[in-house]
Amino acid sequence: MELLPNSMSFRVINTLDVDDDEQIPPDFTGRVRRSFPSEQRYVAWYTDGHLDDPTKGYPAYRVHRSDGQVKYEMHYAAGVLQDPDPRTPAVRGFYASGAIHYEERYRGGRRHDGPRGEAAVRKWRADGTLRHEIHYLDGVRVR
Repeated sequence: MELLPNSMSFRVINTLDVDDDEQIPPDFTGRVRRSFPSEQRYVAWYTDGHLDDPTKGYPAYRVHRSDGQVKYEMHYAAGVLQDPDPRTPAVRGFYASGAIHYEERYRGGRRHDGPRGEAAVRKWRADGTLRHEIHYLDGVRVR
């Protein structure tokens, strides 16, 4: 257990450091940390055994590169991918430079275009130019 600052007080967090995902209890609530031989690591947040964003705007699953920078992050609600708000996609990947590499939007665990018509899947080149967009409605690709 750890104490984490929470506004004007502290929050008690159950934390597991694991070597294998099989070590996570099926009904676990709290934070899981795992490191890999490549020196990448992930931090995942669970509620009753399901990936779940711990707070609004903070992803349930985040993978870090060996230098500590975020490689990708995923937002979950009760175990399914879900955009946390209209401006933020459920999945976002980053280049080593920190620039956005890709975004994926989800509604109820299925790829779905954003509320303002943004494509469900968007990918960029390292120079920042858009590589491609793919549209989906309720998990079905739209051509």
